[in-house]
Amino acid sequence: MMIQSRPNNTFTLFSEPYLDTYNQCYKNIITINVFPNGPLGQYVKMIQTSKLSPFKQTSVCNMSRNCILAIQPVYNYLNVNNYNNNCINNKCSQLMVVDETPELISFLLSNGYTVNTSITKMFNQSDIRFNNDISKKLICFATYNP
Repeated sequence: MMIQSRPNNTFTLFSEPYLDTYNQCYKNIITINVFPNGPLGQYVKMIQTSKLSPFKQTSVCNMSRNCILAIQPVYNYLNVNNYNNNCINNKCSQLMVVDETPELISFLLSNGYTVNTSITKMFNQSDIRFNNDISKKLICFATYNP
């Protein structure tokens, strides 16, 4: 998978399983396909992924990605007091989980982004799926409108 380094106005958000090796658990985190323009860019972090299962082998037909673009929590911007909900043993998550999608959507709408519901709906109603092998699920398409 080629990850572009140039920011883009239109991007796609996904829910994707992730092995949190620090807390030894699986989480569904929010990922993005490209670096976005605008304020969201400061919350995007390239992370290295771990193999989700020892039974999943990399092959020509099943390429494994070593790095993905993940979204970090936007709580500092929103002044949300539930930041501690993501803390285990005083170690806070550095990646936004799918349960925090409402906070992310609020951030996007408050900062000049448009969530494209018609394209999102079109993909969600079609038979097209994004990399079913890792259970990657489409959240939405969005565009930055400076």
